[in-house]
Amino acid sequence: MNELFAADPAVCGHTSELKLLLSSFGPFAGRYLANYPIDWGRRVEEQFDSIGPVEGARARTLLRRARENSTLITRNNLAWDANVDWLANAAPLLDAKPSVFAGLVASQAQPPAIHQLDELDLPPTAEERIDGTASEYARISKILLAISPEIAFVDPYLNPLKRAYSDVLQPLFSQASRGKSQKISLWARASLVIGSAHQPTVASDLIDALQQVARSAAIKAGKEIQMILVDDDACQSKMHGRYLLSIKGGIRLDQGFQRLPQGRQVDVAPVGKATHDALLDIFFDGKHDMKVVERLSFIVC
Repeated sequence: MNELFAADPAVCGHTSELKLLLSSFGPFAGRYLANYPIDWGRRVEEQFDSIGPVEGARARTLLRRARENSTLITRNNLAWDANVDWLANAAPLLDAKPSVFAGLVASQAQPPAIHQLDELDLPPTAEERIDGTASEYARISKILLAISPEIAFVDPYLNPLKRAYSDVLQPLFSQASRGKSQKISLWARASLVIGSAHQPTVASDLIDALQQVARSAAIKAGKEIQMILVDDDACQSKMHGRYLLSIKGGIRLDQGFQRLPQGRQVDVAPVGKATHDALLDIFFDGKHDMKVVERLSFIVC
């Protein structure tokens, strides 16, 4: 999950090959393609323009969609030497500790990390099992958090008053703060967080806990954080799965956002497009029949 690949801008000879390359990446795949070098898209466009106006137009359309869908990711300040070829530039970033790229697509294959396009055989999604630690949750969600203007954490058991959850939220908030995020929402089941009775002191404690997480994560002033506690008993939109969601994509986490005992693992996987659309309807557009018991909100100062 969250792997970043790079491809030689000259590796695709036809727009059908470019389409195949781009289809292997993006939030729904759980892996991304880097704009490397920084003008990668322009280089690809120029290559197809030289073939002819039809291929050039098709390439620009494919690249525009890839940018809109966050298939292509820009990483600033990556080393580039114009005096050597693309692979000579990219290979050191593949071998770096820690590595910048998980794999390369080039005209010369060097298995297992450097692939030729016609032999590129990546799994449909980058699902994996991870240790239930805060650092691993942050690793698999880093890019999605960075590119998303609004984030929703969905977990019926999500309780920032418990260290097992607040320890995980802190690095995730920190990753979001470094990116485009303007708003973070947390969705949980009211009965599992505040109990069956309305308790103003618990609500106040929840806000205090979230403010402490925000301070520890160095969330920038002006960002909004809210927690939505719902009663979903007998509702069609019953909260069950645990997700990290944004309009860009989503990640399913089978054990939610809690730190687990040493050795315990979590299954994580990208959310498919159809499921993602349905989840956006519920958690971003309010198309659900769950009763909102508490909506706690504050602006980071």
